[in-house]
Amino acid sequence: MFKSFIKTPEIEFLCAEEDYGVIPEPYPSRKLLPEWYKALPPKVDGKQKLKNSTIKRCPPFLDAMSIGWIIPLAGDVEITSNDDVSGVTYTWTFYKNLIENHSYTQISSDKVPHPELPKPPMKFINHWMIRVPKGYSVLFVPPLNRPDYRFTCMSGLVDVDGYFEYVNFPFLFNIPNYTGIIRAGTPLVQAIPYKRDVAIKKHKCNKLSDKDNEVLSKTRRKLQSHESHYRDTIWERK
Repeated sequence: MFKSFIKTPEIEFLCAEEDYGVIPEPYPSRKLLPEWYKALPPKVDGKQKLKNSTIKRCPPFLDAMSIGWIIPLAGDVEITSNDDVSGVTYTWTFYKNLIENHSYTQISSDKVPHPELPKPPMKFINHWMIRVPKGYSVLFVPPLNRPDYRFTCMSGLVDVDGYFEYVNFPFLFNIPNYTGIIRAGTPLVQAIPYKRDVAIKKHKCNKLSDKDNEVLSKTRRKLQSHESHYRDTIWERK
């Protein structure tokens, strides 16, 4: 008798032959835990006291940083900005484009200007194509809980299962009077795949029922009796 197996969904990153082994590869987001987070003790001042936990013991914070994959910058980019970041210039020695400009009209109108003006909209050129199983989309966001102070990529959701093409990452530069290099390998976005047919698309709003209040009261009592109730009894390690 043959055993049947369910194939685990897989995301695949593809690049041009000349780039393979040359440009930094995407990697699981859980490998990009910030040094400040790694150094943070579980308890404030290391003291075992009630309500003394640091964010190191907060599973939702860790899960947000761990989900999906990080797509890094392909090559070094030198960037210079003026005093109000309305002018940003860039250069590189990499053999392919790394940044391109967008026009202001793509993000702003005369009626309602974009709140980040006069920063010019630009985009990082991504040299990794993505393949996912049918029915999957990918959400691209700035790396969660570890922002890069120099630039902010805009979020986007792409049905990459039907769009076999490179997805680039629009961004705004943040620092005035800046001259410096953004190094190859710098994290640009966090790519989070999700299955469209299991996404919640309906909603309703209501008041708490008597049963809801009973459950809520019990949850609060459990939290009062055990500080790490969520972490130790509910949370599933990702």
